[in-house]
Amino acid sequence: MFFLSVVSVTHQYILASLKYSSQRIVVRASLILVLGGAGDMGSGVVEEICRVGIPVSIGDVKMEEAGRIAAGLQEFGKVDVVRLDVNARDELVRKAREYDVVVNAVGPFYRYGHAIASALIDAGVNFVDICDDYDATDDILGLSNNAREIGIIGVTGLGWTPGISNILAKKAYEEVGGDVDAVDIWWFGSAADSRGLAVVMHLFYALTGDVPMYLRGRLTRVKAGSSPGYSNFPIVGNLKLYYTGHPEPVTIPRSMHVSERVTVRGGLIPQWQNKLVKLFIKIGLTSTKENTERLARFIHRIEDVFRSGGRPVSGVRVDVTKGESRVSYCTVGRMKKLTSIPASIGAVMLLNREIKGAGVYPPEEIIEPTPFLAKLGEKGIEITKY
Repeated sequence: MFFLSVVSVTHQYILASLKYSSQRIVVRASLILVLGGAGDMGSGVVEEICRVGIPVSIGDVKMEEAGRIAAGLQEFGKVDVVRLDVNARDELVRKAREYDVVVNAVGPFYRYGHAIASALIDAGVNFVDICDDYDATDDILGLSNNAREIGIIGVTGLGWTPGISNILAKKAYEEVGGDVDAVDIWWFGSAADSRGLAVVMHLFYALTGDVPMYLRGRLTRVKAGSSPGYSNFPIVGNLKLYYTGHPEPVTIPRSMHVSERVTVRGGLIPQWQNKLVKLFIKIGLTSTKENTERLARFIHRIEDVFRSGGRPVSGVRVDVTKGESRVSYCTVGRMKKLTSIPASIGAVMLLNREIKGAGVYPPEEIIEPTPFLAKLGEKGIEITKY
């Protein structure tokens, strides 16, 4: 079972968890720090870690919300709150050194991902993030040599998509014997299934401009929102989805031989919202990052309008094709669970030294799919094979 070793490991760390600086001894009440732990996705990571009995700290500037979350979890385990502004690099480095593992859930990642990863490497601490922006992922992976030199591990993109999607792709790839023709990833999300501003910012960013796809055996750029295709999911049925900017086409070909393509298509439900988003993009409301963020903040303020009539469910499907054979995996559930559970499992695996090596990696390069998927199942994420 997944967390049978957690109690003994936690006991060992609590007894021996002293970290020395040149000026003082720091006694750590918590082992894992969650940056953005008061946010929509970060709070889910905090809860999942707390529920397995591991002391966890919420690192955030939203102290009132962080305090409310911590108070609500006290019956399950030890949660404390640390006021931490991730823009204050020196303070972030100093505070991160007090923990064994840090989870970064601060978005949008195109703004914060690389800077935070760099600070955590300087702090010498193992980390996980849920980065879902392709350019930030590339930049974070570029820090791998720095991490390797000091012997730490970073896992970037260990959420829903990327994250579960990468692990499912690797699982299917191994099942068909490798050297595949195509990896096609499909995702959908619902405004009724999330409340985070960073989620809205990411959506507009992923659907704007030219985004990476791996086509005809090489990484290229395509127009976001183009090349519609259809994919079938449990609960919601057949959906029309579009090219979106995600990290998987950048990372998957690094470790898997794919001769033709690695694609990501996604969209929203109800599907009329896709047309509205594409209209916003067409008239230039996302022409710059600043415009995108202004639009995202406006949409976030009126998001209840978009939630009306929506189903609080999201999902991802991965199709891996080799010749006439195809293996498909799919999962559907609440976005918060689909994102926070993989990140929390990864953090605990790092704490327990179940992930070996040094450097910064996407999930598929450093996590074995079968045991990881078993752990997802223990936490209630059901994977369907087609």
